[in-house]
Amino acid sequence: MKEFLGKKVTVIVDRPIGSKHSEYGFYYPVNCGYIPGNLASNGNEIDAYILGIYEPITEFEGKVIGIIHRKNNAEDKLVVAKEHHLYSKEEIRVLTEFQERFFDIEITALDYLKQSIRNTVRAIIRRGEEILAIEEKDEKKGKYYYLPGGGIEFLEKSNVAIYREIKEELECEIYDIKYKTTVENLFEINGIKCHEMCRIYELKVDDEIYQKEKIKITADIFPSVAKWINIKEFKEGKKLFYPKRLIDML
Repeated sequence: MKEFLGKKVTVIVDRPIGSKHSEYGFYYPVNCGYIPGNLASNGNEIDAYILGIYEPITEFEGKVIGIIHRKNNAEDKLVVAKEHHLYSKEEIRVLTEFQERFFDIEITALDYLKQSIRNTVRAIIRRGEEILAIEEKDEKKGKYYYLPGGGIEFLEKSNVAIYREIKEELECEIYDIKYKTTVENLFEINGIKCHEMCRIYELKVDDEIYQKEKIKITADIFPSVAKWINIKEFKEGKKLFYPKRLIDML
């Protein structure tokens, strides 16, 4: 789903604003439809909410400005709006609450990614000359890698956040957590400019993690894969790594 964020799509509207849900009886306060020819993980075409249009329509072309990930359901949703319209996570939550209130959801908004500085924790996990790194793909740059971890929650200490994030992502126990440094990371992925402050920790994990060559990570809104990569490949520029300033510390 993440490849849609920031992209233009065409939505075929099959549940126009003001229509009634055939099974549950609620009325749609926004236009809803699907992206033809694109299948979600449940095998159905990807559904989308259309924001900023206040009359019934049959088709809409706009930009994907958000993704709603349902933690307890396989049917994630896209949020689409006009080219220059952005909505915050809180606004998306309110406008889609008529249906999403029935699910445990996590929202990624283009507005948040473009305009916010994110505070994160990242973990250096070593296996000899290798480190564990998450692999992603950029449309122009190709594959790139970054350390496991994630966002620090409000009122959460960073040493607690790193324990929680790695435990969630790798589904294992964590040992010998040591703070290393803080790095400011500015980068651009798939046309989206990002800015984060990364608190870097080095730690150890259960033996079974070191025995796996690939680890599927499903705890985040975007499922991904972590791999053991030789540090030399990052230092020699053979593989792209973020934050680049951290490479000399590996």
